[in-house]
Amino acid sequence: MALRDTARALEALPATALENAAQEIVTVAEGLGSTIFGRRLSASYRIAAGAGTATATIHGTPTAPWVWINDGTSAHVIGTRRGRKGALLLKGAAHPIAPPVTHPGTSGRGAWRAVRRAAEELVPGHVTDAVHQAVSS
Repeated sequence: MALRDTARALEALPATALENAAQEIVTVAEGLGSTIFGRRLSASYRIAAGAGTATATIHGTPTAPWVWINDGTSAHVIGTRRGRKGALLLKGAAHPIAPPVTHPGTSGRGAWRAVRRAAEELVPGHVTDAVHQAVSS
């Protein structure tokens, strides 16, 4: 009976290990993300499990701001939207921004690369823990 239980635990091992790792990676991403336009950057994951295999896909949400803080932006013009009259007001700014404004761009700070590095360190430990738990139960 114990051997059958161990076999079942080992069959579920890839998905179990990735589930635990993915949850921790999302926590890391939330810690490294910042608040952009009043919205906190986060991450989500999806696990696809098959016969003895599993794949986790983790992506930053919302996607575009993660790209901006990771890779930076080039210089660009910020103008008014169609139909808007008057000055463009930037949320949180103490003054109106008169369009068009040339934004100088930003340099990326590699936030998502830091999430990937953390994942590379975390996943092997979760796999080892899941194997130990499956074999010792």
